[in-house]
Amino acid sequence: RDTTDNVCTENLVNNALLLAQNAHNADKSEASAIIGDKEIGSKVSDRLSKLEISSQSWKNRVEPSDAQKFTVAARVRTPARLPFVKTSDDRQCPPQVIFRSANPPLLGLAKSPSMMVAATEVNQVSLKRSNSVPGEEYNQEATTTVTVLQPDDDETFEKFFTGIRNTVIDEEVEIADFDAIKSTERLAFKRAVQGPKGRRAARNPLKSLAARGNIQMEYTEVKSAATEMEMKRLKEMARKSHLAVEAIAGLASIEDFKSINLKSHSLPLNTTYLPYKSPMLLHIKGRTHVQTRLVEPKYSSINTGDCFILITCDKLFRYVGEGANVIEKTRGQHICAYILENRDLGCVATRELVVLSGKSGVHDADFWEILQRPQDWDVVECGHADEDDLFEVTLTETNMVYEYRDEELHPIEEFWGCVPRIEMLTADRVLVFNFASELYVWNGKNADGDAKRAALRLTQEMFNGGYNYDACDVNPVEFSTLAGDRETHGEFVRTGQYPEWCLLARITQHMETVLFREKFLDWPDYTRNPLCQDYNVNGVSGIRAPDGHHLFHSGTYEEPNVVLENANLGRGHFYYDPDTMRHFDVLTDSVTMWQIQEYTFDTVDDASLGHFHADGSYIVKWMYRISVTVRELSGNISNRSTVGRTRCAYFCWQGNASSANEKGAAALFTVELDKEKGSQVRVRQGQEDTAFIRLFGTMFIHRERTTNTWRLYIVSGSDARETVLTEVPCEMAQLRSRTCFILVHGEQGTMYIWRGCRATENTHTITQNAAEKVKVSKEFFATSTVVAKNELEGVESDEFFDAIGGKRREAYFSLLELGDEMDNFTPRLFHFSRTDGAFKAVELFSHLRSRDHATPYPFSQLDLYGARQPTIFLLDAGEKLWLWMGWWPKEESDSSDDSDNELVNRAGENRWLGERRAALTTALAYWKAKKESQRDEDESGNESDDEQSDAGNVVWGGFEPLEFTSHFPDWQLHPEVTEINKLDGRSEDLTSIEQYLSQITQREYPLETLLARPLPEGVDPTQLELYLSPDEFEEALGVTRSDFQELPLWKQTKLKKEMGLF
Repeated sequence: RDTTDNVCTENLVNNALLLAQNAHNADKSEASAIIGDKEIGSKVSDRLSKLEISSQSWKNRVEPSDAQKFTVAARVRTPARLPFVKTSDDRQCPPQVIFRSANPPLLGLAKSPSMMVAATEVNQVSLKRSNSVPGEEYNQEATTTVTVLQPDDDETFEKFFTGIRNTVIDEEVEIADFDAIKSTERLAFKRAVQGPKGRRAARNPLKSLAARGNIQMEYTEVKSAATEMEMKRLKEMARKSHLAVEAIAGLASIEDFKSINLKSHSLPLNTTYLPYKSPMLLHIKGRTHVQTRLVEPKYSSINTGDCFILITCDKLFRYVGEGANVIEKTRGQHICAYILENRDLGCVATRELVVLSGKSGVHDADFWEILQRPQDWDVVECGHADEDDLFEVTLTETNMVYEYRDEELHPIEEFWGCVPRIEMLTADRVLVFNFASELYVWNGKNADGDAKRAALRLTQEMFNGGYNYDACDVNPVEFSTLAGDRETHGEFVRTGQYPEWCLLARITQHMETVLFREKFLDWPDYTRNPLCQDYNVNGVSGIRAPDGHHLFHSGTYEEPNVVLENANLGRGHFYYDPDTMRHFDVLTDSVTMWQIQEYTFDTVDDASLGHFHADGSYIVKWMYRISVTVRELSGNISNRSTVGRTRCAYFCWQGNASSANEKGAAALFTVELDKEKGSQVRVRQGQEDTAFIRLFGTMFIHRERTTNTWRLYIVSGSDARETVLTEVPCEMAQLRSRTCFILVHGEQGTMYIWRGCRATENTHTITQNAAEKVKVSKEFFATSTVVAKNELEGVESDEFFDAIGGKRREAYFSLLELGDEMDNFTPRLFHFSRTDGAFKAVELFSHLRSRDHATPYPFSQLDLYGARQPTIFLLDAGEKLWLWMGWWPKEESDSSDDSDNELVNRAGENRWLGERRAALTTALAYWKAKKESQRDEDESGNESDDEQSDAGNVVWGGFEPLEFTSHFPDWQLHPEVTEINKLDGRSEDLTSIEQYLSQITQREYPLETLLARPLPEGVDPTQLELYLSPDEFEEALGVTRSDFQELPLWKQTKLKKEMGLF
C-alpha cells in the first residue's frame, strides 16, 4: 500500500511539471483562455504547496499526543501570562563603562578600608599625633589684627626735595655785549644720537602706587603653636636619636586607654564584607543553566512555581513549589547538601527542613515566621510555562564582570552579559562580579595587596552609588516580585539604591561560597552533572572508583591543632606559626570540673580531677592565656614576650553510657555557667583532643565505681602529658600485643603492669608514669600500701591469669609468633562516602597522633558503627588490608507507600552495589601502590613475596573476625547488626578482595541462574538479558542481541516478561 501511494504521488508531480512546461511554451493569451487566473492551481507553486499540504493531512487524522498533560504548564489551574516580553533578540546588557572613583587617592596612595566612602563633600580634618588624644595643644590658634603704617609720601617728598620757584632777574643786555662771546669753528660732521623707538616715558612708581584705591592698610595675623611644637619635637628627636624609629614613635604617642573599648571575644575577628548574611533567601529558577539568586527575604518573594532556600544561622529550609521542574528541585537538594556538609554561608544547621507548597508540615510555621507572612496572604501561583526560560536569559544578560587595573574597574567584554566561566579566575587577578543583588570582590591568591584594597574601595563606591538597568529587559534586583502569576505586573523600576538585604562581599581564591559557585557554567562540581561519576559498564550502572595510588601517597602528617576563639592552640601547650615566625605559648591559669547529677551539678575536688565515668557527663572550665614570642633580627628567639588577655573555654564531656537526660542537662548547665561568654566545646568519649587531655596530664575513664573487684585499663597516648587510661572488661579477650595494660584491685592494694610483646619502649615508659599516678589516686586504692608487679606477654604469672580470669591465649589475637616488623606502624583508616554526590575516600586521623612515635590503636569501634549506614571503610593494618562493609538499615514504612519505597530501595541497592565495586577497585590499586613503595625502599630489591601476596579480606558488619577486631582497643558485639546482614545472605566466611571483586563484576551467567531467586550478588535485576551469552540470548528471546536492541522499548519489555527476565 505504501508503494502504491508513492507511485501515485510521483505521477501527480510529473503531470504538474509537464503542464507547467506546456504553459511556458504556449502563448500567454491562449494559456489564459485555457486556465483562468482565478482558478485554484493555476500556478506551479500553488499546486506544489497543495501537494505539500495534502502530504501533511495525515496528522489531522491522528489523535494528538497527551505529553502536554504531564508538563508543569498543564498543572497550572488558570492560564498565566508572561510578566514581560523580551524587546529584542539581541542581548540587552548594561553599557560597558569604566568605573572610576569619585574620590581619587592623593599622591597615588590607595585608601584604607576606613576611608571607603561615597562621593560626598570632604570635610577638612586636622591631623593629630594620636587618635585617642584630642590634641588641642597642637591646634591652638590666636588671631590678632595688625595695622600697617601708611607712608606719607607727599610730606616726605617735600621735605627731601626743595620746591620749584620762579626767579626773575631784571637786567638789560645790549647788542654789543654779544661781542664778548668768543666764536669757534664749526664741526665738520654732525653726530645725531637717536633713542629706542616705542619707548614709554618713565613713570614714578611711588605716584603709581599712591594712585591705587585697593590698597589695604591692615591684615589679620594668625599665630599658631605649630612652630613651637615642631621645634620641641626636633629637640626631642635629637635627644633620642640613638633610639630606634619604632621606640621614638612609641614614646611620642600618648594614648588615653580609658577611651578604648576592646572588641568582644565572642564575635569573629573580621566581620566586614562577609559573603553571607542572616537571613538569606535564595531563588532557584531556570531549566538550562539554573539561576540561583539572592532575593529579598520576604513572603512576597515566594511563588509555587520555583524552589527557594531560606538560610539562617542555625536553620536551613528548602521550599519546593508544586510547579517547580525537576532541574530546580535537584539543584535545591544539591545546594542544601553542600551547605550541611561544609557549613557554608554561615549556617551550622545539622539537617534541612523541607517545606512543600500545598501541603502542611511541621516546619511551615517557622519558615513563614522568618519571612513575616501575614495570616491572610496566599502564596503566589506559578507563572507562565515559558517564564523559566525568559528569566534565565534576561538575568544572565545583566551579569557584569570587571577587572581592577590602575585605580579603575575595567569591564571584561568577553564575559559581559554572559554566564561566567572558571577560566577567568587566575591567581594574579582581582575581579569584581556584579550579580545585581550580589557584588563580589574576588581576590586571586597571588594578587597584589594594594590592588585588593583599592578594588574593594571602588566596589564599595559602586554599591553606594546604586544600580541602573534601563538598558535591560528586567531589574534583576527585584525580579522575584515579577515571577509567578501575579495580578499586576505593570512598569517596574530599573534604577535605585541597593536594599539592605543585598550582599557586598569579599571572596578569596579557593574559599568561594556555594552561592558564588552557582553563577559559573563550568565550576568543577560533580553534583552539577551526575553523569560525570555515574556511567554504564555494558549497561550496568557503576560508580567511578577513587584513585588508590593517590590515596596511598596522600598521607601527609598534620600536627593536631585546637582552634578556640580564632586562636591556634596546637596540642594545647604551644603553637608555632611559620608564616609570621611567632611562637604562641598557652598558659593555664585554672581548671574547674563539675559532675552532672541530672537536675544539678557538683564541683569535683582537686584530687579527682581527670577522673571520668562512662555513665556520666561532666563540665570542665579552662582559664588560660596566650603568650606571644617573636624572633629577633639575628634569628634567635627573643627574650621578651607579650601575654594576652585571660580566656575561657567550657568543655562538655559526655560518656558513651550517659543518659539522654544527663547529656541535655550538661548542655544547659554549660550555658548557665558560661558567664565569661567563652568557647563551648562538646567532647564525646574517645574523641578527646590533646588540649583537653593536657589539662589533667593523665586522664582516666572508668566503667565502674567499685574498688572490690579487678579492673583492667588500656593505656593510650604517645606522650606522658597526653595519656588516657580507659577501663575495659576484665577478661583475656581485651588484651592487645602492641600496648600495655594496668590491672588493679582497690581493696587488695595490688597492681599489675602488663606489657605486650610488641609494645614499644615509649609506650612502656608512659605506662610506668601512669602507674605512679594510679598508686596515689584515691579512686583506685583505699589503702596507703600498694604493691606493683610487672608482667610480660608470654611469661605471665599464675596470679595474673587468676586475676584476669583464665589462660586462654586464643581469646585474643596474640602477636607472639609473628615478627616485629609492625612495631612502629600506625594503621590508616579511610571512609568511603558519597555525601556530596561524588564517591570519594577520606582519611581519618587520631587525635593522639604523634610525628615521633607510632600510635598502635588510633581508631575505635565507634568510628565504624557510628557512621551513617550503609558505608564502607578501608583499614590498612600494615601486613594486609581490611575492607569493612556495613549493613543496609531496616526502616519501617506505611503500607500505602510500599510501591514507592520499593522503587527507592531498588535504586539505593544498585547504588550500594556500585559503591562496593568501586571500593574494591580502589583497595587493589592502593595495595599495589603500597607494595611498589616498599619495593623502592627495599635496598635488596626482593619482590618475590610482595607480588604474590593477597591484598586483604572483605569483612561484613556483625561478622568481624578476631584478627580484625584486634586492631581496635575495645570491641563490643552488636547482635542486631549480625541479624540484619545474616538475613541479607552474609556470613562470617572470609573472602579475599580479589575474589569478591571478580564475583560482583561477573558479566555472564547461565539462564538457569538468572531465572532462579535470589539472584547472584552484583546482578542488576532490571537488565538480566545483559548477562546472557550470545547463544543463550537468541535461544531465550528468539532474536539476536542486535535485533533486540532495534525493537521498541515496550516490545523488549514484553519479550523479557514472557521469559521471566523482568
